[in-house]
This record gives sequence, structure tokens and C-alpha cells, in this order.
Amino acid sequence: MQSEQQSAAAERLARIEGYLAADAQNKELLAEAIDLSLAAGAPARAAEHAAAALACYPDDAFFQARQGHVLLAQQQWQAAAALFGALLERHADVNLAYNFAYAAQMLGRYAEVVAALAPFAAAATLRAPAAAVLLRAWHHLGEYDAALELIARQEADGAVDAGFYGVAGAIFFDADRIEDAARCSQAALADAKAPLEALVVGGSLALAKADGSAAASQLFEQALARNPAEGRAWSGLGLASLLRQDLATAQEQLEKAVQYLPGHIGSWHVLGWCKIFRQDLAGAEAVFRHALELDRNFGDSHGGLGVVQALLGQKTEAEGSIERALRLDPQSLSARYAQMVLAGDTSDPVRFRALAQRLLAGRPAPLGGTMADLLPPAKER
Repeated sequence: MQSEQQSAAAERLARIEGYLAADAQNKELLAEAIDLSLAAGAPARAAEHAAAALACYPDDAFFQARQGHVLLAQQQWQAAAALFGALLERHADVNLAYNFAYAAQMLGRYAEVVAALAPFAAAATLRAPAAAVLLRAWHHLGEYDAALELIARQEADGAVDAGFYGVAGAIFFDADRIEDAARCSQAALADAKAPLEALVVGGSLALAKADGSAAASQLFEQALARNPAEGRAWSGLGLASLLRQDLATAQEQLEKAVQYLPGHIGSWHVLGWCKIFRQDLAGAEAVFRHALELDRNFGDSHGGLGVVQALLGQKTEAEGSIERALRLDPQSLSARYAQMVLAGDTSDPVRFRALAQRLLAGRPAPLGGTMADLLPPAKER
């Protein structure tokens, strides 16, 4: 169903097209026809009007830019990036830089996003949408100092919106500035069309609260309705299901997470523990060995493998994995748990589940303390 704005644009467009029938080369009418077509949600008509305009005025930079807007509306990211990139080489304009950066972002070309927008950010305050695109690029590239500096400057200047706060919250969350992450997430979630990042961060923060898994799941599911390939949402949803002890569902969700985030070792760890809980030790061993293939310098990957080896009765192998885990991370809870298995301290299955779930959540909680402090005791099945 068309919105009122789209309906009004469509009515105005019909009148403009009538005028164009009598004055086909009128620049103002051609420009308005393109803009109204986009506003009416009719990119195909916009493309026709853009083609007509460029046939009359092939060297006109404004019509070339409007053609780029049409390409963006049609999600033709490669063509849009090429067009706006060429325009940007000839005209150092922040709006052209933003349009190029938006298309480049959709192609995963984050270094090019930074190259296009960072000079304008250094010279003046960006509009909030442009700042959000630049922040997202720095986030992907791990450039937290630059991102945090821009967030502070944009907030001081009041150049913020829900999209900006969504990205800022994700950056604060990954930078362990949890209070700022919560503040930004709340600001973004207050918008009727909360950005994807805010849903993921909001869900992650909810997981840290006692009995927060239901609220977390709701936010993660909203994120997945927006983007079914959002690996972080699948990972969070899987952890929420795991904490509710819905193991079969958790495994399905975590397998989705590693499908979309194959390099995220934390998701592989949680999947490994899910398989341990389901007594699929062969599957768990394969998962932890894969985590080690990704990076052998994570103590909890060695520790998780040590737990599996200990449960399989492979004492010598387990001791080797425990030693490697503790050498990399003297605080490795998975290694300590593997030691408990070898010592026979986990023979009680109910106690095993309770201890293992607390181990799984032993990382620092976003709101203080550890996740273990917030978990309810495991239920006997």
C-alpha cells in the first residue's frame, strides 16, 4: 500500500509527465519527473526519465547524479559506485561522496568508503546518514579510535539520528563501553524503524539480564526478519535458546550463525558446547578442532577440546589440551572445567549441566559481574 507521500508524488508525477509530453527537453520538468518517480516508489519510471534527460544533456553532472540515485533505488550497487566514483573525481562534493560510499558499503568495499568520506568528516560535521556509513566502515575495519572520535563530534554537534545511534551502539558494544552502547541502543530502538544494529545490540544487552533471554530472542528475531543472513542475530538467538535449555533449537540457530559468520570463533565455541550438552561428543570435537584451525591462539578452543577429550576418557590428550589452554589463557574456564571432568567432579549429570552452562557464560557480563551470576540454575530433565 502506498503511503500518503507516495500517493501525492504519484499524482504530481502524472501532471509533470503531461507537461513533458508538450515540452520533452525541459530541464526542470525532467529533473522533477526523476525525483517524483523515486518519491513515488517507481524506480523503473525514474530510469526512463533519467535516460531521456541524459539523451538530451549527456554531459550534465546533475542528471548523471540523478541517474546514480536511480541505480541506488534499483540496488545496482556496482553501477552506482562506478557512476558516483567518476563524478566524485571531477567534483569534490560531500553528497557525491556519500552516495558513492553508500554503494561501496553495500559491496563491502569499506576502505573505499573511508577514503571517500573521511576527508569531509575531518573538515566539517557530516549529516547523520553519511556519518553512519563512515562509522560502519571503520567498525568493519576495526578502526575504533577514529570511530569513537567521530561519534563524540557528531553528538556534540547534534548531527545524529536513529541510524547513527544504531551503528554507534554497535561500536561502543564491541569497544566494551557498555553504558554508552545501552544509551545508543535505547535511542535507536525508540525509533519506529529501529536500525538492524540496534536490534542486535539490544538483544545482546538483554542476554546479560536475569531472565532476559525472551526479550533478547524477540529483538534477534526482529533483526532476522529484516535480514535473514544476519549472523550476529543467529548467534545471539542460539545462545538465548541454549540458556533456556532448548538444545535442538539452539543447535539449529548456532549452525546458521557459523554459516553466516564462519570466522566468528565465539559462535563456534557456543555450538561446541551445545553439542556437548546434547552428548554429541564427536560433533563437539569436530567443532572445537575447526575453531583451532581458524586460530590456534584461543585458550578456550583448546579448553573446549580438552573437555571433549576428558569426557571421552582420553586422559593424555585432554591433559595436553588443558596445558595449551592455560598457557594461552591462565583464566580459561573451559580448561578448568576439563580438569574437573578428569578429576571426576562432574559425574552428576544435573551438576554437569549447571556447571557447564555457567562456564559457557563465564565471560564478563555487559552490565557488570559475570554472566554466570545472572543465570538460573539448570533444570533437571
